[in-house]
Amino acid sequence: MSPHRAPAHDLLSEPADAFSLFDTEEAVLGRSEVMLARLAEVGDGVRELAGAYRRSYHEQRRLVRLSDRMQLDLHRANQRMAEQQRALRHLNDALSAEIEHRARLEAELRRLADTDHLTDALSRRRFLQICEEVWARTQSGDTPSSVLMLDLDRFKLINDRYGHSAGDTVLKAFVETCRDSLRAVDVIGRMGGEEFAILVTGTVMAEAQVIAEALRRAVAQRPVRLEHGPLPISVSIGLAAFGPSESMSATLRRADAALYAAKHAGRDCVRCAAEPGASLI
Repeated sequence: MSPHRAPAHDLLSEPADAFSLFDTEEAVLGRSEVMLARLAEVGDGVRELAGAYRRSYHEQRRLVRLSDRMQLDLHRANQRMAEQQRALRHLNDALSAEIEHRARLEAELRRLADTDHLTDALSRRRFLQICEEVWARTQSGDTPSSVLMLDLDRFKLINDRYGHSAGDTVLKAFVETCRDSLRAVDVIGRMGGEEFAILVTGTVMAEAQVIAEALRRAVAQRPVRLEHGPLPISVSIGLAAFGPSESMSATLRRADAALYAAKHAGRDCVRCAAEPGASLI
């Protein structure tokens, strides 16, 4: 054994500090491995987070595309709705115009049906309708009314001598004179040819007779202007009052009988019908 070499048991008996470098390296290596393991875990977490973010991003892109599509569909739907509303307004306007047109047409047809086209007096049908309404009110006895039957004297002679055009002029002038002489509430209708009827509401026999006489004088005092010059005309009038004891038709027949009595009395006069069953006045 060499005198300079230490014995083995001496080496084993050296302090632990002689191996501290290796221990430190082992510790560092251990910690490094732990850090690497943790870093791997962090990497896995980052990768998972990136994957989740990527999926979220794609989902958001999908939702944005879906929202854009829905916005486009909504815009198109709004456009279609606006077009439909415009079309509906157009149809409503056309319908309103058609309703107004039909209303005007119906009013004109009623006017034509209710009015004599030559003289603008009421037609026979419409005049009788109004008479029925007034007669119904008189049945209570609170609203007296009377009816005048009128016939232009010698009208056929006027037509024969001056022509039917002159006769038409005479008829129109006669109605104008009647309207100028009557009250606003009185109603005149053309019964046919040169025969007319006037409903004077709210009048008893004596009051209606005053109206009839004033009308007769107005006609006699207003000659009709024809091409050859002024033509005097006259009218015969029969008068009857509505009463609760007879129908409207019976009252009109009594007024018509009074008219014929005026004709037989020499024309250009007024005759009043007596009460039902009595003689003419």
